[in-house]
Amino acid sequence: PSPFGRGAGGEVGGWEIEITDIRKPSAGVILHIGEVISGHPRVGDKCIVEVDMERRGDIMRNHTATHLLHAALRQVLGEHARQAGSLVAPDHLRFDFNHPEALTEDQLERVERLVNEAIAADMLVTPKTKSRQQAIAEGAMALFGEKYGETVRTITITPESNVSDVGNRYSYELCGGTHLDRTGSIGAFLILNESSAAAGVRRIEAVTGRGAYELIARRFKLLEQTAITLKSAVEEVPQKAEQVRDELAATKKQIAALKIELALSTFNVQLANVSTVHGVNLLALELPNADKDTLGKLADRFREKYPQNGVCVIATTSGEQIVVMATVTQDLITKGIKAGDLVGHISRQLGAGGGGAPHLAFGGGKDVSKLPEALASVRPWVEGKIK
Repeated sequence: PSPFGRGAGGEVGGWEIEITDIRKPSAGVILHIGEVISGHPRVGDKCIVEVDMERRGDIMRNHTATHLLHAALRQVLGEHARQAGSLVAPDHLRFDFNHPEALTEDQLERVERLVNEAIAADMLVTPKTKSRQQAIAEGAMALFGEKYGETVRTITITPESNVSDVGNRYSYELCGGTHLDRTGSIGAFLILNESSAAAGVRRIEAVTGRGAYELIARRFKLLEQTAITLKSAVEEVPQKAEQVRDELAATKKQIAALKIELALSTFNVQLANVSTVHGVNLLALELPNADKDTLGKLADRFREKYPQNGVCVIATTSGEQIVVMATVTQDLITKGIKAGDLVGHISRQLGAGGGGAPHLAFGGGKDVSKLPEALASVRPWVEGKIK
């Protein structure tokens, strides 16, 4: 026979509710919020409460770790670093504290190290109920804005050799949450990130216990995979990565230099195709895969070839983006032919705008289909200015 019955003889079968949240609207009042999983519970029914101890253990590790984190922050940053809020979940913890600026990398390392040293010390975690007045008088830290009754629960974390020495408490706070018996059960503490929560309030997110192990295992696996990709030992990954970065930077410089050399070579051939408009040497062309720096060098090359009476327009495309460069020799600027005006004239036809100095200007657009027409309009534009 089953102790749970089967609804025989008119009996009502059992029911189950999964508690999903607990709230404390006021001192001494605790609300349980849940979802009916099976059956039909009624007011007055008796029930057996069963806690998910695996989940509870994760929460306890994270909660006790927040007390160690609070103490470590005050050691590193100063007494002003007081708790301004927190979240203790099974998979991570979040801790907000008062501090005016972001923590440095060194400060974060010191905080993480202090917490892990406190974990390794396997200190005692002792809960005790007493009057709020007594606890505050003894120096227990209270969360600003929290509602406390006349009787409160305190959590003291103390090195085992100094249990009776009040002056050597590692942490002493008012807290009604669940905690471990010893800090060593936390296992490990790893900071995930530090960020701004509000003006003058910083936030640290971290993992402990199984979450810390999973993070270490995941990161170590990525490190091993990176080492395989780089064909190096794990310990040599940072140096190898720097070497690859430097080689890549050098390769990019070589490619950029080759692109400029190729563009100059192509441009030198095009210089032979310069036409004249009322004595003005005019060149308007499209040159693919040229960046802004390259266009600037091509402008210099044109002015070397034609130091007077010269107008040059070069357009280049990259995907759907068009970049237009115009350069004008100094003598023509006094006659009203300015690079900025010319680039604006072309760019407006391409659906955008542009401008710059009278001798050198850049613009562009996105309507690639209008580019041939826009380049063809350069000649009549120059003719109009000369007349």
